[in-house]
This record gives sequence, C-alpha cells and structure tokens, in this order.
Amino acid sequence: MRQLMRLRIRLPGTEPAVAAVAGVCLLLALLLGLTPVLTAFAAHEGMTLVPSALGAPFALPSLRAVPLGSTGWPHLLCEDFAAAVLVTVAALRMRRHLRRHPEAPRLRRLLAGWTALIAAGGASGAWRGLVAARMVDAGPAGWLAYGVAGAAFGAAWGAALGWLTALAALAGPERAARD
Repeated sequence: MRQLMRLRIRLPGTEPAVAAVAGVCLLLALLLGLTPVLTAFAAHEGMTLVPSALGAPFALPSLRAVPLGSTGWPHLLCEDFAAAVLVTVAALRMRRHLRRHPEAPRLRRLLAGWTALIAAGGASGAWRGLVAARMVDAGPAGWLAYGVAGAAFGAAWGAALGWLTALAALAGPERAARD
C-alpha cells in the first residue's frame, strides 16, 4: 500500500518547482504588461527609469496584447518574444538544477530559483538590447554595447526580483525520499 501512495503519475519534465518558477515569471511579465501597474511603478520608483533613458531595456520584459503608446507592432512582438525567452530560460534552468541535483537541500533549491530569474533576465535583456540597437541603427560597437547593457540590466532586475522565483522553487515535495 505504501508503494501505491508513492506512485505519482506525472508527465516528464513537469516537476512542481519548474512549473511554479515558470508561472512566477509569466506572472511578472503579465504584471509589467499592465499599464496601471507600470505607471504606478514608474511614478513611485522614478530612479529605475534612468538606465532606460540611456537605452537599456526597462525592467523585465512585459507581456501585453496591444502596443504601448506610440510603439508599433514589431516592438510589441519583440517584447512578447522576450517574455517567452524569460519564461523558457527560467524553466529550463530550474529543470536542469532538479535533474542534476535531485537530492539538493532546500537552500540550494532556493538559490537555483533565484539564479533562474537572473539567467532568464540576462537572456531576455540581451534580446531586448539587440532589438533596441536595431531600432536606432547602431553600428557593430553599438550592437555589442546594447546587447551587453541589456543583459546586464536584465540580470540586475532578475537579481532584484529573484526572491519571488526562489520561493516558487521550493514548491513541491522534496525529491529525495529519506526512509
């Protein structure tokens, strides 16, 4: 009877921690896509806009259905793709950690969730930086500078908000059965 209770039918790669980390990343992208949330955040935390005034992408990518302000559909599609990159990279990073370290303690799992958002923010920020370089017709040095700045600021935003994915990484049961 105990073995029947331990039997879990799950699709491959659907660990609860992976789904929770991906869900938190998707929720962050959706929240940043809401105009009232973005406006309130910019009004109360104005200093966070300084890097974007210099050309670095603002915050993590936002997921929205219609363009914001005077930005066009190509920019919207690039931003939505960056949000997809954010969710995918974070989920893959968390999945890799769970596969390589199935018996990791909770602290290590917490740190893996945090670094998942840092890596995802860096990857999506690099994409957003390259899109910004294309929009301003930057030369080769500009492409490199925008890409690196996007990755750096995306990783910084990931580090600042990583505690959310870190808590989500603790979802689900411990992987190691200690009987």
